[in-house]
Amino acid sequence: MIVRIYWARTYPGAWPSIEDKYRELNEIPTPGFRGRLVTQDVNDPESLYTITFWDDMASVEAWEASSEFENVFAAAIRPFIVGSQSVSLCEVKVENISGLVSSTKGATASC
Repeated sequence: MIVRIYWARTYPGAWPSIEDKYRELNEIPTPGFRGRLVTQDVNDPESLYTITFWDDMASVEAWEASSEFENVFAAAIRPFIVGSQSVSLCEVKVENISGLVSSTKGATASC
């Protein structure tokens, strides 16, 4: 499994729109995509982190090279991003996400 971690600076006050956009984007089927977390840094509210989980590196590379990535995903978020951004790709070596999965079972769609 591959984890893709994206960090970016956001415009102040952009979070409601960012959350709405990612809810829409999460509905788009993407081959090899397992799931996404969209997070706001508690110490720096203008820092956005998205953590996505993928079957393999080929799935990430195909998605990043697709016109859908540039024309849909990046285009939807770009208006809320200012300044620096970065991407890290990580290979999962040890995993235990059972607590994460069970903690979301009772969550509402707005979380």
